[in-house]
Formats: sequence, structure tokens, C-alpha cells
Amino acid sequence: MKKKVFPSTAGSNLGIAVVLLLFLFSGTALIPRLQAEKTSRNAGIVIDFRDVASLASAGGKTAPDIWSDLSERGAAGLMVSELTGTQLSLGVVPVYYGPASGLPEGAKKAMSAPLSAAALYFPGSFSPTKQALVYLSIRFPGMRSAPSGGGTAVVLPRTLEELLLTGVLPDFDGLMLAEKMNIPVFYRAAPALPGDTAQSIEALVRLFDDFSSIRTIAPSGEAALGFPDLRPLAGAVKKGGKSVAVVEFSRQLGAPQLNWLAYPSLLPLHSVTHEEMLSRNISRPALKERMLRAVKERSVRLLVFRPSAMESSADPYGTFLEEVGDLSSGLAAHGIRVEWPEPFSPWRTGIIGALALSLAFVYSLLRYLQRFFSPSGEVAGGRFPGVSRNGIVLLGVIVLASTVAVRFIPSAARIVGALAAVFVAAEASFIALDGWRRPWAGLLGSFLFAVAGGLAIAAFFSEPAFMLRLRSFSGVKATLFLPPLLVLLADLRRREHPESLAEIFRRPPLWGELFLLGILLLGAALVLFRSDNVQFVPAFEVKIRDFLERVLVARPRNKEVFLGYPALLLWYFVRKADLWPRYREVFRMATVFGFSSAVNSFCHFHTPVYFILFRQFNGLWTGVLAGMIGILILRFLILPLWEKYGRLVAE
Repeated sequence: MKKKVFPSTAGSNLGIAVVLLLFLFSGTALIPRLQAEKTSRNAGIVIDFRDVASLASAGGKTAPDIWSDLSERGAAGLMVSELTGTQLSLGVVPVYYGPASGLPEGAKKAMSAPLSAAALYFPGSFSPTKQALVYLSIRFPGMRSAPSGGGTAVVLPRTLEELLLTGVLPDFDGLMLAEKMNIPVFYRAAPALPGDTAQSIEALVRLFDDFSSIRTIAPSGEAALGFPDLRPLAGAVKKGGKSVAVVEFSRQLGAPQLNWLAYPSLLPLHSVTHEEMLSRNISRPALKERMLRAVKERSVRLLVFRPSAMESSADPYGTFLEEVGDLSSGLAAHGIRVEWPEPFSPWRTGIIGALALSLAFVYSLLRYLQRFFSPSGEVAGGRFPGVSRNGIVLLGVIVLASTVAVRFIPSAARIVGALAAVFVAAEASFIALDGWRRPWAGLLGSFLFAVAGGLAIAAFFSEPAFMLRLRSFSGVKATLFLPPLLVLLADLRRREHPESLAEIFRRPPLWGELFLLGILLLGAALVLFRSDNVQFVPAFEVKIRDFLERVLVARPRNKEVFLGYPALLLWYFVRKADLWPRYREVFRMATVFGFSSAVNSFCHFHTPVYFILFRQFNGLWTGVLAGMIGILILRFLILPLWEKYGRLVAE
């Protein structure tokens, strides 16, 4: 008989060593990310200057007084926009904008302008007239101006139709207020006609020079200023030392290109427009929770907060002040400093992150192959062959080769990252499911492996490009679909299910099996469809999520607390009692979905690491609690009913 180099426990000892190494390598590689998350635990509440002006007008106050009140409640900056022809024609600012035919007679004669040309008239009371004329002369070469009636008339070399949706004039009142009171500004640059792009960017550069309060910009409109060539705009932003706001869920043409060109000077921003609040009937408490969630879970750094567009009150201004204060207090309660943020400084995770990812991938892959091809008797008994020194050396060589490929070949990194998530989820599921003889050891071991493997994936991909969602992780969908399939195939081969796949196909199907198969397929389709499609979340689930967030702070994922861990505990119960051998595979599949979700949490690189770990811990204990309740229901309600009626279904 061939002597083993190590006893049969060597396989489990190797697993413990791998988990410890994963924590060590991952922790080292994650240091830059953890430091960045610690120093960047801040967010700025941004108020639209037009809302400030509206509140001032409605309340008989001045804009500086309104801002002082908002600033005391926690507001950190102003959003100021370049006004389009449409906005100017609606009287957003106290100047005339319309056809030249509407100008005073003296001005029309002095400039001999076509009566249909776009024109402005600045009254003498409009204080930013000087800055506006300088800007317009750069923005529209060929502009003509003339004094008239104590003000200044301007004729632009464009028609009203041409300037309907393009930028014409910055909201100088907002810029001057910000400059006077030293308020950071988030500036929205409006689109321009294709032939006006160069002049528009030149005028933007002049704004940067004249108004140092402009800190961050983002284009407005359906297409970014200068699209499809965003290099001039990005160059102006970089030269001016400004940052670009990465607006969440934006479908603006050119925004991804601008973000890449401006990288790493980027600040994630979340905004809810008045139109969205009205169309989706978003309440004020829901809006606050949405803002807090954006900062806590997605590391958003700027929040554009607007007054209510549909909820009336006796004191709208006082209500809005209170809401700003509540949002600021909510952020502070979660350890978020309410201040104007700064972008990340770039870093690379380097070879240590690649080593952690490769170790997680190679070990999980080899363990799956070992489980798949090992004799069914050994696997069923929870025993695996011993590991020789040559085997450990071979493992090390494969890991090192994979590390080099991951570090220096981008395509290899994408593939290995996706497969690592898949096989880590599968291995964590096997550790849990095959530990039914010692449930608590199986539960704890699987949780630690899922966390260690998830951290290993995060260790390599924890760079600003992924954290800012410029690059997407390719394994999220695969992690939801492939691990259940891998576990099912291994179960059929290992005879964890009483029949093999061939035997199942050779006999007539049972009605109970068809029903469970339909439920599994429907559940899998729902999970894949619901991934990243938050608009399809039903209202009752939203209420459950909000409740869990308020109680637990870091809300565990539903697939863990209501599916994965409860199914695992139910599997332990039915396996020990040797119940329903043909049907209990459903508990194993549900468990895999839970661990797939747990690993997927670490693939959301924009979520702070501490929050992910907190979420995993909450998912574990709440899921176990739900599973214990499920066992009680099964033991004292379902089993008696099964004994009475269930056997008819199985026959």
C-alpha cells in the first residue's frame, strides 16, 4: 500500500493555510484602498443656485442670507449652470433674451442687426454686465453691443432656434455669490453647436480664470460639450486644476469618454431631478434615505439636494432647511464628514494583489476538480486524499504563473477575476454543504472562505478606475449563474443526489421534480434579471430593505438573509434526518445562490470595504436566525403535513 506523505487531514490543513494566506495577501494589497477610503469619508451637499434664488424671492430674503442659513445646516457647495436659450427666454435671470426686434429702437439702429437675430438686453441694475460682455465676446465672435437706455444691448451672430438648447450665458449671479462668499461651485457646462465648440471651451477657460470658486464641472444636456471629441474639454479641465463629476446613472453621450480623459480627477455625484421626483413619486424621507445610501454603499462624494417639488407645507423654506440639516446629521451619524471632497490620488495594487487573486482562483479551481473527480465514497464521507509535498509545490508553481499573467496581461486579469469569483462561490458552498455532520464548523468555515476569497478579488481590482466604475468587473453575472450549475453537476456525479444525470434522463420524470425544476429555473431567471435592475424591485421589498437599513445600518443582501443561509440550515436538518433524498437538492442550490451573492458583494469595488464586511456579518447572523425559524416551521408544521399529504406527490 502506497504511503501518504501527509495524513488525510492534510487537505483541510491546506485549506486553513490558504485562507490565512488570502487574508494576509489581501490585507496588504488593500492598504492603499483602505487609506483612501479613510481619508475620503466625506461628502458635500450641493444646492442648486436657482433654488437659492427662488427661496430668496419667495421669502423676501437675499441670496447671501439664504446661503448662510443653508451653510449652517450643512450645505457645502452651489450648483451653477450655463443657461441655455430656452432657460433665458423663460426669464431665469433678469435680462431680456429674444429677437433683436425686441431691443430698444436706439440699439437696433446703432447695431443694424437682423430683427430675427438672438439678442440680450442687460439693464443697468444687472451687476454682472461687465463679466457677461467679456464672456459673450469670447463665446460668440462677431457679437455686437451698444449702450441703450442706461443698459447694454447685445446682438449675437446666431438665431434663436440655433441657441434653443445650447449654452448662451453662465448664471453669473450664482458665480458672483460663490466668489464673494468663498463657496465651492459645481458648474454645469451646456452643449454648443458643433462649430462653436472651440469658442465655448475658450470661454469656459476664461470662467476658470475669473472664478476660482469653480471646483468641479460636468456637462449638461443629452450630449457632452464637444462630443464626439472630448479631448479639448478634458484638457481645459486638467489645465484649470478642476475635477469632473461622474453623475450616477447618466446616459449622456460622451460622459464616459470625458471621465476617462479626466481620470483620476473625478468625483462621483448623485442627483435626483424635480422631474424624477414627480414622475416616480419619491417622498422626502425616501429621498433622504436614497442620498444616504448613495454615500454609504457607493462612495458618492457629491449630493445635489433640491427642495420638494410636490409636497406643500406652511413654511417651505423652513422645511427645506430642516431637511438639509437632517441629511447632514444623517451623514455625520454614519461617520461621513460633510464638506467639499477631493478626488482620489491614483495607485496600483501591484503584484501582491495579483498573488491574492491567483491563489484564490487556482486553489478554488483545483478543489472543485478534486471534488468532481474524487471517488464518491470519499467525498460522501467528508474525506479527501492527502496532499503531498509535490502537490503543494505544483500548486505554488501554478499560482506564481497565474500571478504573472494576471499582473501583466489585462485580458488574463479579466478572465481570472471572473472565474475566481465563480469558483470561490462554488468552493464556499461546498464547504458549507459538505459540513452537515458538523454544521457550525461548516457554516463558519464557508463564511471565512467566502470572505477571504472575496477580499482576494477586491485586492487586485481595488484601483480607482474600478472604484469609480470606469472599468466594470466581468464576473458579476457569471457568479450568479455558474456556481449553482457547477455544484449541481458535481452533486450528480458524486451521487449527492441519489441518481446520476444519465439515470434521471432514462426514467420518466416525477411531477414533484418537474415542479421544483420550474421553481429553480424561474428563481434563477429572476435573480439574473433583477441584478442591477432596481426599477423592478416591488414596493414591499423596498420597505423591507429600508427597515433593515434603519435597524442594521449595513443591510444584508436578500439572497443571503432570506435564501442562502436559511436554505443551508434547512439542508443540515433534512440531510441529518435523511428526508426527501430526491428533492433536497433544492436546498443546496438555494445555498449556492446565497454564497454567490456574498462573493458578489466584494465585486462592488465602489462600496467601502468596512461596509462590505459589516454587511457580510449581518447577513450571517440574520440568515442563521431566519434559518432557525425555518427549521421550526419545517419541523412542527410542514413535516406533519408532508406525512399526511406529501407522499401522494412523490408517488
